Amino acid sequence: MWKKNALPKLLPSKKVSNLPYLETDSPAKSRRVSLACTECQQRKLKCSGTTPCTKCTIEGRQCFYNPAGDRRRKAHTAELLHFRAALYRMVVKLRSGTLEEISRFIQEIQNLRTDQDAVNHLVGGCLLSDDRIIH
Repeated sequence: MWKKNALPKLLPSKKVSNLPYLETDSPAKSRRVSLACTECQQRKLKCSGTTPCTKCTIEGRQCFYNPAGDRRRKAHTAELLHFRAALYRMVVKLRSGTLEEISRFIQEIQNLRTDQDAVNHLVGGCLLSDDRIIH
């Protein structure tokens, strides 16, 4: 028959200093960055992921990120492209509209309750097309 404690213990019961791979108090691993800045990508350096990143700050380089370069964030990139297209249409309207059209457009935005309402209005409900505001 089997003895009650026939199998040996696989891990020591107390912390053993000469086996570092068994220690649980080791410092946390460095955080993985989803997207490196373009400078770190080109130079194949470890990027901190901050804006601006640590390496660009230290070396005095311009630091910018290409959101289309992160294939894990396709949905986010599509949303950004949608916002960019809406922003472009608004800029065209502001540059080409008459003062009356621009004033009415700004007044509509100011009359909304929150900033998020204004964003939703501009991106979804009130897109600019040609020289007219579409509701």
